Amino acid sequence: MKRKLTITLFLVVLAMSVTPVIFAKKDWYTIQSGEIFSSTGEVLTVGYDEYGYNYQAHLFNGLYDDYDRVHGGSNPGVYLMMKWNDAWLSNIDQDLDHKLDRHYGFTSYIGSGAWLTNHMWGTYIGEDGKEHHWTYFVKIVAAPSDATTVDGIWYTAEGVEIGPAIWGSFAIIQQVENDQYLGLHGLQYLSPVSAGFGYYKP
Repeated sequence: MKRKLTITLFLVVLAMSVTPVIFAKKDWYTIQSGEIFSSTGEVLTVGYDEYGYNYQAHLFNGLYDDYDRVHGGSNPGVYLMMKWNDAWLSNIDQDLDHKLDRHYGFTSYIGSGAWLTNHMWGTYIGEDGKEHHWTYFVKIVAAPSDATTVDGIWYTAEGVEIGPAIWGSFAIIQQVENDQYLGLHGLQYLSPVSAGFGYYKP
């Protein structure tokens, strides 16, 4: 009897010791898990990578030519800072394809509430032979689901201009440029609807 109880107890303890290695199915992957990959195949990590991306914080801060995750290009000395929201590019993977989610829960960016800001700056040599400094800032949003485009401009369902179309599904809602040599100073475009990201939430 004692031998039977000992064997039974051993089997119970063995089962208990084995149980923790049976993993439950994950609901999503995180950057910290090491299971999400970039568009060029590298494992994503927290913090800034060699190109200037901080996917966890929804930021890019680096050279404009590196935004495509390839070093070098035709715009040396041009700097770029980008910020975006979850709908533009999330920092988790909920559909378990090992890629960061884009417009999760929507079939496309249209109507998703996605937004992005680009802040660029650099210098160039003008026709006067002197170096000149320039800056550029733009706010971009995904067009609402009931919006339409006419001649390259997005409009609300009521016919109010949202802004110039860009990349098909998006609209520029604010644009600021400064270049003293070219005579550009401050605000160049402001959406008649709204320049606030909250307005375009689904």
